[in-house]
Amino acid sequence: MCKDFILNELEKISLMMARIAGFKEQAKPDEFIQLADTMLQNEFNIKLDELLALTTEDFELLLLKGNYKADKLDALAQLLYMHTEPFTPSPETLASLQKILMIFEWLEKKHHSSSFENINKQNSIYQFIKNNYE
Repeated sequence: MCKDFILNELEKISLMMARIAGFKEQAKPDEFIQLADTMLQNEFNIKLDELLALTTEDFELLLLKGNYKADKLDALAQLLYMHTEPFTPSPETLASLQKILMIFEWLEKKHHSSSFENINKQNSIYQFIKNNYE
């Protein structure tokens, strides 16, 4: 029963992320934000603009209080990454990238979870930050 529930939750998140990615690729920002808001509201009880407005400290507090499983954290990182792409130098971009890096760090340290895709994304973020903020 518990395993089926977890698999259903993973499938639901995966389908939602695929739809969100499709809207991003089709350059449909309104649909992207609407679907992102729905997913974030259902899974994290927050909307995209509220999440993006959180300070680093408040974002970390959200992660602590939520005690989210690795799959939800990874989905959140992927969503933020999609939203932030293509990276353009701005305070908002830097804040989003810091949140993404925090999630990747949590995945590695708390959940002992990593992937080549996330490592590549981390490297892209670090290179962008080095080129634009240092």
